Amino acid sequence: MSAVPRVLISNDDGITAPGLTALAAAIRADGFCTFVVSAPAGERSAQSHSISVGKHLHAWELPVAGAEEAWAVDGTPADSTMLALYGPLLRNRTFNLVVSGINRGDNCGLHLHYSGTVGAAREAACKDVPALAVSLDNYAARSEEQYAAAAAYTVAIMKAVLGVLPSPLQLAPGPSLAARLAGHVINLNVPKAEAVVDIQGYQLAWQGQHCHFPDWQELAADDHVKEGHAGAVTLRAFRNAAGSLRSDASEGCDSAAVQQGWVAVTPIGLRSDVPITAEAAQQRLQPALLQAVAAAMQAAAASLGVGVRGVPAELLATAEPEAAAATGLQPEAVAVGSAV
Repeated sequence: MSAVPRVLISNDDGITAPGLTALAAAIRADGFCTFVVSAPAGERSAQSHSISVGKHLHAWELPVAGAEEAWAVDGTPADSTMLALYGPLLRNRTFNLVVSGINRGDNCGLHLHYSGTVGAAREAACKDVPALAVSLDNYAARSEEQYAAAAAYTVAIMKAVLGVLPSPLQLAPGPSLAARLAGHVINLNVPKAEAVVDIQGYQLAWQGQHCHFPDWQELAADDHVKEGHAGAVTLRAFRNAAGSLRSDASEGCDSAAVQQGWVAVTPIGLRSDVPITAEAAQQRLQPALLQAVAAAMQAAAASLGVGVRGVPAELLATAEPEAAAATGLQPEAVAVGSAV
């Protein structure tokens, strides 16, 4: 790795989306790293972690201000990350961090399973590259100010993860903070706000059960019928529209944190199975990872002059008393990973 960190930026809203533009502008203005963009050519929301198999991918340069290189890819968000990390597109380049976003709309709760934003970040995590997925809780987001505020919170976490910001928390000796996060995604959900000061700070939060249910609508006519289906007598057309929302207001979960004005910080692993023994469940606990996340949160919050909450007291056990007192952390009995 070079002395100056290099970051890969992707998303699922497309390379020209305002969230990616705002993030690139914030990184460029701060100057703490170099960055490369590899993102879908257009809107690819709700693609999850899908990849293209049995088809050609095409990529072409499309300038993004401040980027070393920027490539539009006619594939999925995960394709964009995979091609950049392991394809010939950016051969001989290595990355200290992958950031996907800033997405238009939240990826709290069960939404993250559908999310192309999370999928692009998860692909990096699968290859042991630390990754952030960032979303703004506003599906109608058009405000440059809202994206700028979200970008400021994102850049602060990026700088903390990359070691640009000093951490008041004294972690146990070992790998760098970024290395401790390898193989995981840090899912950030930012409340809509016009300025940094309008957001409370960072909250360590667990994944809730927040989810939309579809409202399928049958169409009388459809201009998008594929040629091979045009003559099918039984052909019917449907549109998946947003239906009812099952919100989750459980204290400590991601969607509740966002609704209360906090940036929800949710560590995501790569395994989906349920531990079937107490020993397996114990092995799945990762205090070192959570301590690293807490350290990044605190360093980022200190740089912005905002608060931190939701950090269980046991995560501060390795901090020296003076350092713990200096952090301003508010230990809370919020069990990361608790069920609703």
